[in-house]
Amino acid sequence: MRKLTGILNVSSNHEDGSQGIGRWFLPFFIILLLSGCAALGPAKTGVSLTAVNYTDEDYDVVGIARADDPEQLEAMERVAAYAGSGAMCCVSLPTHWRPGLKVVVKTRLGTKAKTYQEWGHEKIPLQTHELEVPRYEEPATLWVQILDGGKLAAVVSRYDPPHANWPGEVKGWPRPSAEYRRKIWLRDMNILQGDLKKLEKGAAENPDKAARFKDTINDLRLDIEIMERHKP
Repeated sequence: MRKLTGILNVSSNHEDGSQGIGRWFLPFFIILLLSGCAALGPAKTGVSLTAVNYTDEDYDVVGIARADDPEQLEAMERVAAYAGSGAMCCVSLPTHWRPGLKVVVKTRLGTKAKTYQEWGHEKIPLQTHELEVPRYEEPATLWVQILDGGKLAAVVSRYDPPHANWPGEVKGWPRPSAEYRRKIWLRDMNILQGDLKKLEKGAAENPDKAARFKDTINDLRLDIEIMERHKP
């Protein structure tokens, strides 16, 4: 809301006492802003997009293709493995559901690059999925569930997956597998141990500055000890 706040703070009167355009423009601006995601025509309504990922792969792109230009996305989200994304506006849905209604979802797996140079040479293609949209009584959040085996499901609902009124077949939030939890634990442990090794080396090579390293080294050792106690 920072941009909007800046506009709201524009004075409607100049120093010479004349009235500024802000006084006349502001009401129209607010109306346009508030209606931007509310109605996209007499038969369509703008809703938010949320992705829920039930797999061990990160996704850098989960987007809804525009009906009039499939190469462009109406809304796009990123979602980590075994996680849910935020809510991104807007996706255009018919105000009234009709049989055969579909959406085109485009996805791209998350990058595996560890450096900018690697990322520049990485070519991960967009995948296109045509999903049937189950019946809904009113337009609401468009949920895209990413499932094992490359499957996706679309659900339109004002409720989230754990709710009793959730209409989708796959219910509940993602639950990381034991294998994935071990993988993440090992990754984080390697990072902590690597940082500790660098600091201990720095302290040994600079005895006069060792006191500066002491607190951080102790904190890292404590973090490693805690992680060891909670090893999956």
